[in-house]
Amino acid sequence: MAESNNQENKQDLTQDEALKLYTNTLNFNVISRYDPNIKQLLCHTSHCVIYHYNEEEEWIKTDSSGPLALYVRDFKIQSQPKASYHDLQELFCYGLILMNRSQPECFSLGLLPNKISKHYFPKGVNSSNVSEMEVELNDSLIIVKNLLGEIYGLWIFNKEDRIKLFKSIEFCINSESNMI
Repeated sequence: MAESNNQENKQDLTQDEALKLYTNTLNFNVISRYDPNIKQLLCHTSHCVIYHYNEEEEWIKTDSSGPLALYVRDFKIQSQPKASYHDLQELFCYGLILMNRSQPECFSLGLLPNKISKHYFPKGVNSSNVSEMEVELNDSLIIVKNLLGEIYGLWIFNKEDRIKLFKSIEFCINSESNMI
């Protein structure tokens, strides 16, 4: 009897793993339509709402809500020591994409490790004096400041997903990798 239960548990685990693999493969394939430079899916959550911090210092809910994924991108290191705003799309090592359920446009945000952004943009993108990305966890929002100085709040209902995504984004932008 114990052997039979053990086999059922193994089968359930196998079904769970198969479902996870199927979900990851499906997410990867959908994201690759929007960003063909996707290399690897790092983590995802089934529901996120995007907020934007405006000039009046207020959080404004955007029309973007749906599944959110963090992924590794195939990026190109520039041979010249400085890069321009137009080079950013090729430099982003990581991407965040929200597959919008309420609008046809998806929300996406490129992520660049601060070591790389300080190297290529020591005075910021277009001399904005923003040479580093920032991320923080504040109650139920993951707050991300991009290289253009724009601030977004990622509201994720599932606390476990929120913490995992925050730690993953934090690692992506603060990693001390030797990419340059």
